[in-house]
Amino acid sequence: MFSAVILSTILMSQAWALKYTDCGSKTGKILNVQVTGCEETDVCEFKRGEKYNYDVSFESLKDTETLKTVIHGIIGGVALPFPVQNPNACEHSAIECPLQSGQTYNYGYEIEVRRAYPALQANVKWELKDDNNEDVVCVLIPVKVV
Repeated sequence: MFSAVILSTILMSQAWALKYTDCGSKTGKILNVQVTGCEETDVCEFKRGEKYNYDVSFESLKDTETLKTVIHGIIGGVALPFPVQNPNACEHSAIECPLQSGQTYNYGYEIEVRRAYPALQANVKWELKDDNNEDVVCVLIPVKVV
């Protein structure tokens, strides 16, 4: 009976988890990805004029002195750079650099969906890059701006 309860809880938590793809993490291992309001959907629906929190937990597989945030919107197979106000993730997140191999880190970023953004469907490619410009983590999230 206890096993059935545990299995049911695991299956339900997986069913309600954010759908994302690891798009090429090389020097890190993604442990968890969360976006506010996207817990129970295959496509994150972003409403213009709203703010959302993006959080990723990961394990570093390599030491690195720096960590840089890079974001692209992929529309029709074309990667369009998204401006990041403060790309230095060591200074503008809860992460303290240098990163050490085997340690777990949590990165958070507030996303502002401006009213001027067009209504569209795209994939957001969110990368954290190390000293050698390799992806510590690379997350691809399907989004719909409404």
